[in-house]
Amino acid sequence: MVLRKFVWLMLTFLTVIMLTACNIGATPAPTVDVNAIYTSAAATAMSGFSDQLTQTALAVPPTALPTSTPLATFTPLPTFPILQNSTPLTLNTSIPGVVTTVPTIVSIGTAASSYAVGCNDAKFTGETIPDGTKYTPGKTFTKSWDLTNVGTCQWSQGYSFAYKTGDKLNAQPLAIQIIKSADVVDPGKGLAFNVQMTAPTTEGEYKGYWQMKDDKGNWFGSLVYVDIIVSK
Repeated sequence: MVLRKFVWLMLTFLTVIMLTACNIGATPAPTVDVNAIYTSAAATAMSGFSDQLTQTALAVPPTALPTSTPLATFTPLPTFPILQNSTPLTLNTSIPGVVTTVPTIVSIGTAASSYAVGCNDAKFTGETIPDGTKYTPGKTFTKSWDLTNVGTCQWSQGYSFAYKTGDKLNAQPLAIQIIKSADVVDPGKGLAFNVQMTAPTTEGEYKGYWQMKDDKGNWFGSLVYVDIIVSK
């Protein structure tokens, strides 16, 4: 009994040794690389997607480029010659954008120019008491201006020669109004306006401005002034 067991164990042992010896020198099975499998699968998918895009692009016709719109052509504006004997225009810098005629230049006196308003205009032609005349404080004097009607309208009732701005010098009156038919001034005629004034009691230089005014209250013509120096 013991001998049978021993023989069976020996046969089993020899069988195991022989089976083991048969695998010596054989090439081991290759190891599967999971990452390589994923990479290969991705490359195959991308190749198929690229082929599909190429086929789609070939199937769609190309879009034509937009054509440019030609530029519009402009016709130059006609030019007009300047009329002879026309009055040039200039911008009035005191009121931007307003155009007025160039004033008539006066060569003598306190007024530098005359300004027409509608058909009314007055030109300074003379005065008494030159500019810069000296007076003692409180001295009374009479200032006179000669004005000529250079407009086309008559200076009739309601027109006046009046104080406008500056030093009043206690002028009497502050406005000389035309109220008599004998004082009406036709175009081309002139009139002298006399105003009594008084020098101030404080020393210094004083200047007051006067101008013609129509029957509707509109100022026009030369802007004249009185200019004195008060000194003891």
